[in-house]
Amino acid sequence: MQVSSLRSAFVLAALFIAGIANSQGPASDPTSPVGHWVAEHPSQGGIGSWWDFRSDGTVTMHIGAIVALSITRSGNTFTSPPVIVGGTPIVVTWHVEGDTLHLQSPNAPDQTLSRVGPAPSTTDPLLGKWKPLLPSTSSGGPDVAQQKAMANAILTFSADNIEAARIPFTSAEGNWNASTHTFHLHDQPTPYSYQRIDEKLTLGQPPDNKKTDTYIPDPML
Repeated sequence: MQVSSLRSAFVLAALFIAGIANSQGPASDPTSPVGHWVAEHPSQGGIGSWWDFRSDGTVTMHIGAIVALSITRSGNTFTSPPVIVGGTPIVVTWHVEGDTLHLQSPNAPDQTLSRVGPAPSTTDPLLGKWKPLLPSTSSGGPDVAQQKAMANAILTFSADNIEAARIPFTSAEGNWNASTHTFHLHDQPTPYSYQRIDEKLTLGQPPDNKKTDTYIPDPML
């Protein structure tokens, strides 16, 4: 995906969450990559990758928007930062019915999300992990890109007033090998290295494994 396309998708995602943690930590084996990991240093535009290394030797990589916003809450509303520099903060009205979250904000379509997993609080229904409920049929036009970007998104609201999201633009499957400390992605012939040191995972990067990037346990997943 071109950089311009990534930026456009990120803007769409930011607009969505502005209108709108249970974690599987790293394995106890200090050298194992098993767990959910997210880029320690996403790009300045909030683009990066996150990984799911599983104990059965499989791995999934996602590339997309890594979003975290500080919100201010008051009763059944919260205020998100402006989408653009110098813009107006966005006030969102919310209510929860069962496991469904409804979000309303000015000049934006109402948003509906479904809870993922158990509710972390019996007194604050906003908290927890949510997945957007999208229309069963595409509306066509410029909304198609947003609908595709949000189809597999996960959003969370935490007790420290952080609204966060993982919005995948693309993904890849692969396998990892504990004896060689390498992993392969199915659509790429190059083996990439991994190294676990304490609470960080270092992964070799495309195209030739000569560069590395660091990842930390993902607090969202």
